[in-house]
Parts: sequence; C-alpha cells; structure tokens
Amino acid sequence: MSKFGKYFLLATGFVLLSTFARIPGASINVHAQDQACSFANLKGTYAYLRTGVNSALGGPVAEMGLDVFNGDGTRGIIRATGSSLDGSYDWTDSSWPNGSYTVYPDCTGSLLAADGTKANIIVLDGGKRFSVLSGLNQTGKVVTGEAKRLEEEKD
Repeated sequence: MSKFGKYFLLATGFVLLSTFARIPGASINVHAQDQACSFANLKGTYAYLRTGVNSALGGPVAEMGLDVFNGDGTRGIIRATGSSLDGSYDWTDSSWPNGSYTVYPDCTGSLLAADGTKANIIVLDGGKRFSVLSGLNQTGKVVTGEAKRLEEEKD
C-alpha cells in the first residue's frame, strides 16, 4: 500500500471512530433544549486545531490558530501556524475579511473562504465549540478539527 493510502486510511479511520464512538457517561449537547442554532451561536474568538492528510502536500498536515466569528455569518482568521511534509510556517498574521459561515437550525453548517474552499461544521454546546471536516472539494485531502471559544461574548 502506498504512503498516501496508509495516511488516508488512518485519517478516515480516525474520522469514523470519532463519529461513532461513544464514551459511557459522556454526552454532547448539540443545542439547547427547544432552541435552534443560528449564525449568532458562533460569536467570538475561537482557538482551533486541524489535522489530516493532503496528498498534494505530500502527506500529513496540521494547523492551529485563532479564528473570529462575528455572529452574523462573517469571519476571519487572526493568526495561524502549520506544518506538513512539504514544509511549515511560523505564526502568521492573516486578514481574511471575505470569509463567511452558515449555521442551520439543526446546528450543522459550513465555513466558506473567498476562494470557494468549503468545510462543514457541527456547532456544539450552544456555540462554545465546533467540529470541522474540510477537504470536501479537494481530491486527496481529508482534514478534521475542533475549535473552542476563548471567551464568552458580553451582550
């Protein structure tokens, strides 16, 4: 089996395991009782970590950073750092004013970049955190991640 095949199977297995595994006594509140999710659930600065495989970059990839969600469907990455077999980059300030996101009433949604790149999300704990799966429209890329809000927004 090729190196890419091994990485792809590993990443796919991790995604399936994390999707279907149940830990006794653990429960995840997707959204509050009798309330649906919306753009407003994601508001504030989130710390994120994403890992996976990108065959175009030669194998495994990882990235972490800070991402801002404005509560109205717009977002932007503040700082990020990452690594792959192709190379790595140190903390980089980033302005991404054209980023947007959608959140549906069932707490699923999407992150959209100005270049058309899309990632799907599930909003958890009323917006305190979310899970992400990217690589949807890119062959040979499977990247998953988690993000957690750093501070509570004050109304």
